[in-house]
Amino acid sequence: VFYPISHPDPRTGLSMINWIAEVTMDNAGGWNQSGWFRQVRIDEFVHHFDGWVWDWLDVPMLIRQAEVGFENPMIDRDPVPSWCDGPVALLGDAAHPMLPHLGQGANQAIEDGMALATILARVDATAVPAALQAYEKLRRERVAAVQLGARQNGLRVDSISGDLTQRDAELVAHADFRARLYAYDVAPEAQAAAEALLR
Repeated sequence: VFYPISHPDPRTGLSMINWIAEVTMDNAGGWNQSGWFRQVRIDEFVHHFDGWVWDWLDVPMLIRQAEVGFENPMIDRDPVPSWCDGPVALLGDAAHPMLPHLGQGANQAIEDGMALATILARVDATAVPAALQAYEKLRRERVAAVQLGARQNGLRVDSISGDLTQRDAELVAHADFRARLYAYDVAPEAQAAAEALLR
């Protein structure tokens, strides 16, 4: 992904460009430090894209123009075994971090928040622990499906993943999953979960 982050310089006609490149590595490339990112030398990175030309763009040439590069791992994990403990609940990435290949990390946190607010608004303080368990039960299956979908989509768009004809067919077939993903409304299910608590 690349995009301009400045207007063209009137003297040179050049813009600042931000680019993001993804490389699949085992064990997060040996990531073993604290912090979200580390600075890397461009010549340590550009070799991953040798020979890449896309339409008019020479990708290695674009990468070599960078003044500085930063590297950060993209790591997900399965949802934690329990999101709730008494009157405390996790949501979003704290409960279910996911890869960015569906653009759903923030959206799933918003859905969590909507489900949680909808359920809690219908119960009194004595029912909070049960309400939190209902929230977790409601969200767990959907979030797991979205996490898996993000992992699978990341592999699909990775050209080293195998047969590109099969990959392209999977991308087309994935449209049904995305349509269901984007059309989902958490509120009715959260209302039903809250009503079940009141019975």
